[in-house]
Amino acid sequence: MNEPEARSANLLGAMSLLVAGAVRDAVTEAVGAGGALGEALIAIKDQPGRTADWLAGVLRISQPGTAHLVRRLTEQGWITRDSEGRRRPLRLTAEGERRAASALAARRAALDRLVGRLSGEQRAQLAAVAEAVLGPEARSEQVLAELCRLCDRSVCAECPVHAGLCERS
Repeated sequence: MNEPEARSANLLGAMSLLVAGAVRDAVTEAVGAGGALGEALIAIKDQPGRTADWLAGVLRISQPGTAHLVRRLTEQGWITRDSEGRRRPLRLTAEGERRAASALAARRAALDRLVGRLSGEQRAQLAAVAEAVLGPEARSEQVLAELCRLCDRSVCAECPVHAGLCERS
Protein backbone atom coordinates (compact mmCIF):
# COMPACT_ATOMS: atom_id res chain seq x y z
CA MET A 1 0.00 0.00 0.00
CA ASN A 2 1.48 3.36 -0.94
CA GLU A 3 1.57 6.32 1.40
CA PRO A 4 -1.57 8.14 0.12
CA GLU A 5 -3.57 4.89 0.34
CA ALA A 6 -2.25 4.18 3.83
CA ARG A 7 -3.06 7.73 4.89
CA SER A 8 -6.60 7.46 3.49
CA ALA A 9 -7.19 4.21 5.36
CA ASN A 10 -5.73 5.65 8.55
CA LEU A 11 -7.88 8.78 8.34
CA LEU A 12 -10.98 6.67 7.66
CA GLY A 13 -10.23 4.70 10.82
CA ALA A 14 -9.83 7.85 12.92
CA MET A 15 -12.95 9.42 11.42
CA SER A 16 -14.98 6.28 12.08
CA LEU A 17 -14.03 6.46 15.77
CA LEU A 18 -15.01 10.14 15.91
CA VAL A 19 -18.37 9.47 14.28
CA ALA A 20 -19.08 6.34 16.34
CA GLY A 21 -18.26 8.17 19.57
CA ALA A 22 -20.40 11.18 18.69
CA VAL A 23 -23.36 8.95 17.79
CA ARG A 24 -22.94 6.74 20.87
CA ASP A 25 -22.76 9.76 23.20
CA ALA A 26 -25.79 11.44 21.59
CA VAL A 27 -27.93 8.30 21.70
CA THR A 28 -26.87 7.52 25.28
CA GLU A 29 -27.77 11.03 26.43
CA ALA A 30 -31.12 10.98 24.63
CA VAL A 31 -32.11 7.59 26.00
CA GLY A 32 -30.74 8.29 29.47
CA ALA A 33 -28.91 4.99 29.55
CA GLY A 34 -25.79 3.61 27.93
CA GLY A 35 -24.83 0.32 26.45
CA ALA A 36 -26.94 -1.17 23.73
CA LEU A 37 -30.28 0.22 24.95
CA GLY A 38 -30.45 3.00 22.37
CA GLU A 39 -29.32 0.75 19.54
CA ALA A 40 -31.92 -1.83 20.56
CA LEU A 41 -34.71 0.75 20.62
CA ILE A 42 -33.85 2.00 17.14
CA ALA A 43 -33.48 -1.53 15.75
CA ILE A 44 -36.84 -2.60 17.18
CA LYS A 45 -38.47 0.63 15.94
CA ASP A 46 -37.16 -0.12 12.47
CA GLN A 47 -38.23 -3.77 12.46
CA PRO A 48 -40.96 -4.39 15.02
CA GLY A 49 -42.00 -7.96 15.64
CA ARG A 50 -38.51 -9.43 15.46
CA THR A 51 -37.28 -11.73 18.21
CA ALA A 52 -34.59 -11.43 20.86
CA ASP A 53 -32.45 -13.86 18.84
CA TRP A 54 -32.64 -11.50 15.86
CA LEU A 55 -31.74 -8.55 18.11
CA ALA A 56 -28.72 -10.45 19.46
CA GLY A 57 -27.43 -10.94 15.94
CA VAL A 58 -28.00 -7.32 14.93
CA LEU A 59 -26.27 -5.94 18.02
CA ARG A 60 -23.67 -8.73 18.07
CA ILE A 61 -24.20 -9.56 21.70
CA SER A 62 -24.47 -12.89 23.50
CA GLN A 63 -27.72 -14.62 24.41
CA PRO A 64 -27.29 -13.82 28.12
CA GLY A 65 -26.48 -10.20 27.23
CA THR A 66 -29.57 -10.04 25.06
CA ALA A 67 -31.75 -11.51 27.81
CA HIS A 68 -30.46 -8.84 30.20
CA LEU A 69 -31.01 -6.11 27.59
CA VAL A 70 -34.58 -7.22 26.84
CA ARG A 71 -35.31 -7.41 30.57
CA ARG A 72 -34.02 -3.83 31.04
CA LEU A 73 -36.03 -2.55 28.07
CA THR A 74 -39.15 -4.24 29.46
CA GLU A 75 -38.56 -2.91 32.99
CA GLN A 76 -38.18 0.62 31.58
CA GLY A 77 -41.56 0.18 29.89
CA TRP A 78 -40.02 0.70 26.44
CA ILE A 79 -40.88 -2.66 24.86
CA THR A 80 -43.41 -5.45 25.12
CA ARG A 81 -42.89 -9.10 24.29
CA ASP A 82 -45.94 -10.47 22.60
CA SER A 83 -46.87 -14.09 23.07
CA GLU A 84 -46.97 -15.86 19.74
CA GLY A 85 -45.99 -19.33 20.80
CA ARG A 86 -42.25 -19.56 21.32
CA ARG A 87 -41.49 -16.64 19.02
CA ARG A 88 -42.11 -13.74 21.50
CA PRO A 89 -41.80 -10.75 19.10
CA LEU A 90 -40.48 -7.44 20.44
CA ARG A 91 -42.45 -4.22 19.97
CA LEU A 92 -41.98 -0.70 21.24
CA THR A 93 -44.46 0.85 23.64
CA ALA A 94 -45.55 4.46 23.17
CA GLU A 95 -42.76 5.51 25.55
CA GLY A 96 -40.30 3.32 23.66
CA GLU A 97 -41.35 5.04 20.42
CA ARG A 98 -40.70 8.44 22.04
CA ARG A 99 -37.28 7.34 23.31
CA ALA A 100 -36.31 5.89 19.93
CA ALA A 101 -37.41 9.09 18.15
CA SER A 102 -35.42 11.14 20.65
CA ALA A 103 -32.36 8.93 20.10
CA LEU A 104 -32.65 9.31 16.32
CA ALA A 105 -33.01 13.10 16.64
CA ALA A 106 -29.92 13.27 18.87
CA ARG A 107 -28.00 11.08 16.43
CA ARG A 108 -29.02 13.33 13.57
CA ALA A 109 -27.93 16.46 15.45
CA ALA A 110 -24.52 14.95 16.23
CA LEU A 111 -24.01 13.91 12.62
CA ASP A 112 -25.29 17.25 11.29
CA ARG A 113 -22.72 18.98 13.50
CA LEU A 114 -19.92 16.94 11.93
CA VAL A 115 -21.18 17.17 8.36
CA GLY A 116 -21.78 20.88 8.86
CA ARG A 117 -18.01 21.34 8.70
CA LEU A 118 -18.07 20.31 5.04
CA SER A 119 -18.88 22.29 1.93
CA GLY A 120 -21.76 21.19 -0.28
CA GLU A 121 -19.31 19.59 -2.70
CA GLN A 122 -17.57 17.72 0.13
CA ARG A 123 -20.94 16.45 1.42
CA ALA A 124 -21.75 15.08 -2.04
CA GLN A 125 -18.33 13.43 -2.18
CA LEU A 126 -18.82 11.97 1.29
CA ALA A 127 -22.18 10.52 0.28
CA ALA A 128 -20.65 9.00 -2.86
CA VAL A 129 -17.76 7.50 -0.87
CA ALA A 130 -20.12 6.12 1.79
CA GLU A 131 -22.34 4.54 -0.86
CA ALA A 132 -19.31 2.96 -2.57
CA VAL A 133 -18.05 1.53 0.74
CA LEU A 134 -21.40 0.42 2.19
CA GLY A 135 -23.17 -1.08 -0.83
CA PRO A 136 -20.88 -4.06 -1.39
CA GLU A 137 -20.99 -5.00 2.30
CA ALA A 138 -24.66 -6.03 2.21
CA ARG A 139 -24.30 -9.78 1.86
CA SER A 140 -27.48 -10.71 3.76
CA GLU A 141 -30.48 -9.26 5.54
CA GLN A 142 -28.54 -9.76 8.78
CA VAL A 143 -25.68 -7.56 7.54
CA LEU A 144 -28.22 -4.99 6.33
CA ALA A 145 -29.77 -4.89 9.81
CA GLU A 146 -26.35 -4.64 11.46
CA LEU A 147 -25.11 -1.81 9.25
CA CYS A 148 -28.35 0.16 9.46
CA ARG A 149 -29.15 -0.53 13.12
CA LEU A 150 -28.80 3.15 14.01
CA CYS A 151 -30.07 4.60 10.74
CA ASP A 152 -33.00 6.91 10.36
CA ARG A 153 -34.54 4.98 7.49
CA SER A 154 -36.79 7.93 6.59
CA VAL A 155 -33.72 9.91 5.43
CA CYS A 156 -32.32 7.51 2.82
CA ALA A 157 -35.05 6.97 0.26
CA GLU A 158 -32.52 4.92 -1.70
CA CYS A 159 -30.46 3.08 0.90
CA PRO A 160 -27.12 2.00 -0.60
CA VAL A 161 -26.93 -0.98 1.74
CA HIS A 162 -30.39 -2.23 0.72
CA ALA A 163 -29.55 -1.59 -2.95
CA GLY A 164 -26.37 -3.64 -2.52
CA LEU A 165 -28.38 -6.49 -1.03
CA CYS A 166 -30.91 -6.33 -3.88
CA GLU A 167 -28.10 -6.50 -6.44
CA ARG A 168 -26.86 -9.72 -4.85
CA SER A 169 -30.30 -11.35 -4.63
